Amino acid sequence: MPTMYLLIAIIAFATSGTPEVTNPQYRYAEQLFESGDYQAARLAYKRLLFYYPYTELRDIADYRIARTYYYQNQSARAEELFRKFPAIHPNSPLRFQSQLMLGQLHFDAGEYSLARTTLFELLHISEEPEVTAAARYLRGWCYIRTTDWNKAISELRQVDISQINTRHGKKAHELADTLLEETPLPFKSPQVAAWLSTVVPGSGQLYVGKIKESILAAALNGTFIYLAVDAIRDRRYIDCAGISLVGWQFYWGNRTDARQFATEYNKHREQELIEILRHQANSALP
Repeated sequence: MPTMYLLIAIIAFATSGTPEVTNPQYRYAEQLFESGDYQAARLAYKRLLFYYPYTELRDIADYRIARTYYYQNQSARAEELFRKFPAIHPNSPLRFQSQLMLGQLHFDAGEYSLARTTLFELLHISEEPEVTAAARYLRGWCYIRTTDWNKAISELRQVDISQINTRHGKKAHELADTLLEETPLPFKSPQVAAWLSTVVPGSGQLYVGKIKESILAAALNGTFIYLAVDAIRDRRYIDCAGISLVGWQFYWGNRTDARQFATEYNKHREQELIEILRHQANSALP
């Protein structure tokens, strides 16, 4: 099960005001759900709703059904059910978790801006500590994914301040501390790399740490410069023009490569930090 699935695990119903459960069909569906047999669990919840259409557990069953689709990667169906949930069960405490799940779905799809907006709306309608902590925690991860480190720290710190005793509080505190220690990242400037290679071919690659590429660029461009000068000395101007035309392509490519290497270096450093944070989040899971 992907890590982020666990970040918004269902809040214990005993603390959310749901009635005591004694219905055998419901207990059977719950056992299937907890065991990870989501298709069988979905059928069991649907049987519960069919045989007991007026059960007080209807909101729980509908919510669980939507989650079974989520866990089986049927995102479109899960999103449809989570969107309908507040209208069908306007007084259910699980309506907040449904919106939290919508934020999770947008996050999973890489729609980080939409996820943040959905979670922001949730923060204005819910005061449940566990839900708001999870919403801010996930918003923090949205900023992490878009490498907006300062906003990620700010969001995670808000979890730490207002929900320190929740499941997400400790994780948020640790991630924010790591971001404070590791950022700003030691980036390489693509502009500097390009200009270095413009002045001295290969020096931009060396600036980024690409030693082999630096030597190759310097050797190739040096060779073409030597051949062009030699042709001028021998008054072979047509040869010089041809050599210069070909050599210019390598020279300009050397400049472009230096810029690209710097960009790739920066992206690699960002991904490294994200992986560190993911590992930290995994190790902090209860």
